[in-house]
Amino acid sequence: MRRMIVLAVPLALSLVLYVVGIVILLSTPGANEIPTPAGGVIGGVCAMFATLGIFITGFILVSTEPG
Repeated sequence: MRRMIVLAVPLALSLVLYVVGIVILLSTPGANEIPTPAGGVIGGVCAMFATLGIFITGFILVSTEPG
């Protein structure tokens, strides 16, 4: 049970951060233009780090498998 809580917390935080990043990207006008507006960069960075958090959660899941 404790393992699932340890895995659920970073997964939930990563998913929330991903949704926030995507919402920021979609609500920023001209997010796909060059130069990219600051809001688009912030949204992209949030989504990128959320993806990294999901990968890290997966590595934690694999490394804590019971023997």
